[in-house]
Amino acid sequence: MYSIVETGGFQYKVELGKTYKVPSIAEAAVGSTLELKSVLLFSNGKEVKIGTPVLTDALVKVEILSHGKGDTVIVFKKKRRTRYERKNGHRQGYTEVLVTELRSGAESAVVEPQVIVRNRARVVALAKQKVQNVPLTRKEKIAQGLPKPTKVKKNALRKAKAEKEG
Repeated sequence: MYSIVETGGFQYKVELGKTYKVPSIAEAAVGSTLELKSVLLFSNGKEVKIGTPVLTDALVKVEILSHGKGDTVIVFKKKRRTRYERKNGHRQGYTEVLVTELRSGAESAVVEPQVIVRNRARVVALAKQKVQNVPLTRKEKIAQGLPKPTKVKKNALRKAKAEKEG
């Protein structure tokens, strides 16, 4: 069972229990469910329903798993012999969704709960993996009461080294 859905100006062939990265859906919070009503085609394996342009009685329910940014795309422009070069990077935002229900009229299919739990756990694990060890700012260090590092003069280091050797 599958459907073809339009969202964010793109069309996706969606199947039950699979995850997809669609263009950013800003108003949707992580963990919320969303109904995509612009279903262009619905197939249950035996018959195919095609909309003109959309099916009125069909919908696809998705759960928002995460928001993020895609890989960097480098845009480089150059004109020879004129000293013109421009280099820009762009990261497109996306929303990762899990298809939880496909419905068309009386026909309906719902994903098993363990598939939802597994995908939520996968997203949490990936988020933990992305967390980087960011050093504390000066303001945070002061708030935690950390002492200032002691200043060591190069001359003192040289004298200490000479004492150890001699």
